[in-house]
Amino acid sequence: MSVIQRQRGAITLTFAFTLPAIVSLLAITVFFAMYSQVVIRAGQATDSAVLACAYQQSNNTEVTGNILEYYRPNFVLPVLNKSVDLNSKNGCQIKAQYRFKPAMLRALPVDIKGSVEIKSNSLSRSKLIRNVNVIQDPVDFSLVLDISGSMSGDLPELKKIITDVINDIDPNSNQVRFSIVPFQTGVGVTGAPWLLSSEDSPKCVDSLVYTNGNLDADKTVQSLNYPSNRLDFDETTPRRFLDRCSETSFILPLTNNLHNVIRHVELLETSGGSTASFQGFIWGIRTLTEEWQKEWNVTPVQSTSLTQRLILFTDGSDSRGDYFNDLMRAGLCDEVQQNLNIEVSFIGFGVSAERIKQFRQCAGSNGTVFDANNTAELAAYFKDAIKINTETKVRIVLGE
Repeated sequence: MSVIQRQRGAITLTFAFTLPAIVSLLAITVFFAMYSQVVIRAGQATDSAVLACAYQQSNNTEVTGNILEYYRPNFVLPVLNKSVDLNSKNGCQIKAQYRFKPAMLRALPVDIKGSVEIKSNSLSRSKLIRNVNVIQDPVDFSLVLDISGSMSGDLPELKKIITDVINDIDPNSNQVRFSIVPFQTGVGVTGAPWLLSSEDSPKCVDSLVYTNGNLDADKTVQSLNYPSNRLDFDETTPRRFLDRCSETSFILPLTNNLHNVIRHVELLETSGGSTASFQGFIWGIRTLTEEWQKEWNVTPVQSTSLTQRLILFTDGSDSRGDYFNDLMRAGLCDEVQQNLNIEVSFIGFGVSAERIKQFRQCAGSNGTVFDANNTAELAAYFKDAIKINTETKVRIVLGE
């Protein structure tokens, strides 16, 4: 019995000596458990709140507060420090702080005086990204744009409208291609593979066929899709005081590189005092047909579901208005739409009723004519003309 009693006494003494260490270890374990839960919950709370902020595109502090409160452990102090920032680029940033008082504070193996609060800060960022993916069949657009002198005040707005529309298209899509055909008195080319002289210097190229110095509308329509080796181009080097075509703005052949299209549009400049939309119209066609795509060293899309659309924009009447009428009477519009299967849209910006009537006659029942009188209408009409069946995919990226 004496041996047992001595063992009991030793155990009691051992327990008494180790009890403070056990309590301290327990306090530390509880502290780290509480701290770990606070850190995890703070991260979960800010991630959830920042997703809601980015999705709603709203820095609603009430919503953020409710989410932070939902994730708050019971032992965390009710008052939460937080900040919400939503920027103009669809990005959201949320900072939050959870604070708690450790349990078994006096049992921790450190000398702590006064009221102690442990803080855990969390920062989360997210961004709403919209991707517009083309899911329609392939589409080719030819944008035939008036850059005559009368457009000097409106061209910057027109360029912005066009680039905004193109920016809404997924740049990685290979389903959409654009060509740009700027015109004034005429149309210019540079580095055209079918015109070797344009390699050395830009050239103004006339699209019309003449007989005895006069427009031959019938032959012009007949030769619309002739290859370059069957055409006798009236070419001229553009010069400052020679009103034939722009010295700086030239045809951009069909391309699916939308960055190049936007850059080409942004570099357009007005020049010249007169307008010849029939020149732009014909050269616009010559960027779309399969025969002329080969002339530009562009690979045609081999698809029976391919859609091709020409959109002509102008703010005035042609200096030779009879030319467009003569070409229409010779069957230009029917040739383009019925035989070449190219859809036609016209956008007139503050033009006369007679001009709109001319466009409607050319467009027929299959084409579209827009009569814009202000920039808001112009933007809406361009979006409608370059309408593609698309699917907008929205995704939220954390950490952005």
